[in-house]
Amino acid sequence: MYCCKAAFIIEINLRSFDLKIRGSFRRQIMKILSYLSLSLCLAMAMLIAGVPDNAHAFPEKSVKLTVGFGPGGPSGIAARFMQKRFTAITGQKLIIINKPGAGGAKAWSQITNDKKNGYELTLLNFPHTVLQPIARGKNAGYSYDDIQPVLFYTSVPQVIAVRKESPYKTFSDLLKAINAKPGAITIAGTGIGGSNHSAFYKLNKVGNLKAAYVPFKDTSSTIGALKSGVTDAAWTFTTQGVKDGDSIRLLAIASEKRMPLFPDLPTLTELGYPVVDVASWSIGVPPGTPSEIRKKVSKTFQKVVSDPTVKADMDKGGYLPILIPYPESELEKKKLGEGYGAVGLALAKKK
Repeated sequence: MYCCKAAFIIEINLRSFDLKIRGSFRRQIMKILSYLSLSLCLAMAMLIAGVPDNAHAFPEKSVKLTVGFGPGGPSGIAARFMQKRFTAITGQKLIIINKPGAGGAKAWSQITNDKKNGYELTLLNFPHTVLQPIARGKNAGYSYDDIQPVLFYTSVPQVIAVRKESPYKTFSDLLKAINAKPGAITIAGTGIGGSNHSAFYKLNKVGNLKAAYVPFKDTSSTIGALKSGVTDAAWTFTTQGVKDGDSIRLLAIASEKRMPLFPDLPTLTELGYPVVDVASWSIGVPPGTPSEIRKKVSKTFQKVVSDPTVKADMDKGGYLPILIPYPESELEKKKLGEGYGAVGLALAKKK
């Protein structure tokens, strides 16, 4: 009997000891799990906090920018001002692809084929992209709905110019020649339905003039024709007054007021012809590009064009600064579309 009691007591003690061991082991496991859970939470918090600066950084590779004109015109020059500082600011390359032709339409007609990831962009020119689909219809190869600006970053006043050897020393001299020989004086410009064509149309209408418009594929070709005497005059931009100032003479500027870079150049309004026509440039994305990507592209290029070196280059190059980021850029597009719609219709009738 005593043996049975002893055995029972021993068994109870062993069970108690076993439970103590199990309880101790369980507590250790719970401590480990709690520690791991806390560590995981901290890691997740750090990861989430780092997302805006790391996981969603833009750009993470080279960016392509298609320009619808040659490298020597205002579009190409402005693009290369950005390219010069793009790597230093973003850490990535800006690759410029020139696709001149049809007054820029060759490049804009391909914009719908680009990837919507922010790495295939197009330089958009206004009012060209407003006027061409109206004036040329389906032949433009794109519609205004395809044009999606995310950052308007500069504008360029238009000027009427002659070569240095021209007998026309003033705007008044050119007007006298146009009126003396209606339809005989030729004026060059970039493309059909571009900003030069728009300025030509406006001046002819306001002044009841009869000059002949001669379109060329890009600004470099326009200036080349002017210098070589193929045309009597040309509509071009203040940028070419800087670049080709030794070989061409500016007669008047189509801006609201005189430009500090050309203080002696009169406005057309001063001369009695109220014509204002200023071209503007924007970084563009393909239609259907997500809003978040548009914001990133806009923000990135805003940093680039705000760089002191880029700003100085633009100022000295004959450009005027503007800064209209996304989504305000969509309102600017709408305003330009409404403002130039009538001009586009008028150009379409004159075909």
